[in-house]
Amino acid sequence: MKRIGITLLLLGCLTLASCSWATTTPQKLQTNVWYSVSDYIDGDTFKINVGDDNRTIRLLYVNTPEIAHEDSSRPEEPFGSEASIYTKQVLTESAEVRLTFDKEQMDKYERTLAVVELKDGRILNELLLKEGLAKVMIVEPNVKLENVYKQIEQTAKQAELGLWGTDREKFKNAYPVKTAEQTGILLTVDKQDELATISNESGQDIELAGWKLVSVRGNQTYEFEKYMLAAGEKVTISSNSGNELLPDKTLRWGKESVWSNSETDPGELYNASNELVTVWEDK
Repeated sequence: MKRIGITLLLLGCLTLASCSWATTTPQKLQTNVWYSVSDYIDGDTFKINVGDDNRTIRLLYVNTPEIAHEDSSRPEEPFGSEASIYTKQVLTESAEVRLTFDKEQMDKYERTLAVVELKDGRILNELLLKEGLAKVMIVEPNVKLENVYKQIEQTAKQAELGLWGTDREKFKNAYPVKTAEQTGILLTVDKQDELATISNESGQDIELAGWKLVSVRGNQTYEFEKYMLAAGEKVTISSNSGNELLPDKTLRWGKESVWSNSETDPGELYNASNELVTVWEDK
């Protein structure tokens, strides 16, 4: 009997422990559920109802200008109010949102990182970029839609919408791209022949493993495997399998017709730390 009593006592303790755990563990957000919007914070942050709890949502891949907060001495940035008002308006009209995620679902501030779908099928993250009310912000390992969002941003830039318009010079340094300290690395692109050439004029050999070359509008990324680019040398990446007259030290992209010839298509080169090394501006 004593042994049975001890067993029952242990089972009771386990039951209480599991109940306690259940009440303290946040409900996991789902991708196929519509959540009601409960509050608005700024252009890229708002709250939703999850059961009896409120959860803070931070838009993935984008960053809107700051608004003036009561608990901060930072001044409001250009187009901060416009972005905040726009986000509040579309969320109010939608009332509910559906979420999708990348690799990491939570940031260091315990905000849920998400792509936000509205009731009419539009994506809030993309709308802000299209209106020129946000810039692309990529934080690894959440990179799944990096090229897609950069393409949307590029279209808004060309149309000089929102922060890319009359006030773009005031805003251009508000969210600086994470830039590498390396200098002497040049990128040129021959879109017609589908050739991108990287020149190392830095004076030192550079290991390109983990680096990536991005066709912004073409929405394509070439990732380098182990390759040593010696000082003073060049390497060419070809995305045209029909081109037989290729320079020495040429790598094959593995895809064809990467670069857009009908529209501007800038090229960007990032190092293994995802820092922007150099840009080819397609003017």
